[in-house]
Amino acid sequence: MTVTATTTGTVVDAVLRWARDRPGRTAFTFLDHEADPRGVPVSITWAELDARARGVAAELRRRCAPGDRALLLLPQGLDYVVAFVACLYADVLAVPLFPITGDGHRERLDGILRDCAPTVALTDAPAALDLDVVVVGSVPPSAEPPVRRLGGPAYLQYTSGSTRAPAGVVVTDRNLRVNVRQALTAYRLVDVVASPVSWLPLFHDMGLVLGVGVALVTGVEAVLMDPSAFLYRPSRWLRAMHGRRNVLSAAPNFAYDLCVRRVSAAERSGLDLSGAVALINGSEPVHAATVARFQEAFGPCGLRPDAQRPSYGLAEATVFVTAAARPTTTGFDRAALARGRAVRQDDPERASVLVGCGGAVDQHLAIVDPVTGERVDGDRVGEIWVCGENVSPGYWSGGEGFGARLPGSPPGPWLRTGDLGVLHDGQLYVVGRIKDLIVIDGRNHYPQDVEAVVEGADDVIRRGHVAAFAVPSVDGEAMVVVAERSSKVPRAAVDQSRVRARVRAAVSRHHDVRVLDVLVVEPGSVPKTSSGKLSRTACRDRYLAGLLPTS
Repeated sequence: MTVTATTTGTVVDAVLRWARDRPGRTAFTFLDHEADPRGVPVSITWAELDARARGVAAELRRRCAPGDRALLLLPQGLDYVVAFVACLYADVLAVPLFPITGDGHRERLDGILRDCAPTVALTDAPAALDLDVVVVGSVPPSAEPPVRRLGGPAYLQYTSGSTRAPAGVVVTDRNLRVNVRQALTAYRLVDVVASPVSWLPLFHDMGLVLGVGVALVTGVEAVLMDPSAFLYRPSRWLRAMHGRRNVLSAAPNFAYDLCVRRVSAAERSGLDLSGAVALINGSEPVHAATVARFQEAFGPCGLRPDAQRPSYGLAEATVFVTAAARPTTTGFDRAALARGRAVRQDDPERASVLVGCGGAVDQHLAIVDPVTGERVDGDRVGEIWVCGENVSPGYWSGGEGFGARLPGSPPGPWLRTGDLGVLHDGQLYVVGRIKDLIVIDGRNHYPQDVEAVVEGADDVIRRGHVAAFAVPSVDGEAMVVVAERSSKVPRAAVDQSRVRARVRAAVSRHHDVRVLDVLVVEPGSVPKTSSGKLSRTACRDRYLAGLLPTS
């Protein structure tokens, strides 16, 4: 079977085609690790998906008008896919979220309720909400035909909220289809039967497009699993890829480190990863050491050196923007980067080592001075701007970033990403977020570089759970570092004074800047977004309010 991602027709047209032409073939398989730790495969065919989605769509049409919003408050699984397709069938905008658990999730949900005013919620059980509720699993299949959509807005993708309140990105039917094609082109999976394998949450942009969008647009089978199943036993993700051909999968950087640390030699034995064509590393900064460690650990399992694909994307561009053909690392002079220049530096003591994220595919990319709005030349650091048919028309409630114009370039409109980067030797290197940038005495300090130095300053510090940010002081902006205590270190063994001195010395040596305060806090205290991204803004707010529990 040969499949091709096409930009003609709509996603609904594609699903109806698969249900008609290959009704008995598997559309999605969910590996249920709660039923059995080894993972019980539960599958749905294209015909079954179509019939179930028609049933839920009929319920939606009885409760909603075209263009109304429907919350997806479902756990990871096949019902989630059914609910998403049903929204497309009913011409209702899906709002991919997660079950209501915990105060933090409820606060996020309340903000989304205020922003998009949904009419209905799709759930797995009755819920106390101030809107209609449809329990997806209780709706019988139907033959009622779907609405013949014209391919307009398809769903609202809420951002993670790492630097601002979550905003609903309007993703159109065409945005989704185009971005799937762009990604498959970049990862060399056009005109082949790709095998998407994903544990990423379906409410996250990368999880939704990889885990659901690729299958819907191209008709291939996607294999899904719950994020908690991966976190509990990372080998499950790798085992799901075992022996498959043309595997496409993705994860944030931390997940690759987790595999190196927690997949045992026994679990690696007999593991076949030779069919992994593209293991995307994105959603958070890609670390060169992680890429190297993962290849060293799983190269003996058949993992090709070019299978790891550092990438860059964001919800406002549906998800995918750039991808590297293979991992490439470059050392840039740290002092020059602070002045906004990317100058190669081979001395590890003076270099910030960045991982290239490749170039744009079937879209335009520019590095622009965020103040003047003019394209910058050479190896200057600037704001990353993107232009293409995958770029969203905007936020549901309006907002900045969309509709920019760039003289002497494609007319656009251009998306201002808010990310800082540089083009070097034809590759995009992502440097950081504009809103996270720490500016002290006129010099730029990129928090992820500072955090990497801090992680190695003392064994007390938990890797991946360090936040560096700026606070006001009597002398202007000053730097603060908050680091979680490693769970391997007893609370009583934490010497705040010693850690403070070591962190200050390390940051001074590598970045030539004084750290005003260093705080070691309890595990789980450094806030992260619903998709697992570090939220320096929230950490700063908690620090200033005195709400961080110290060790």
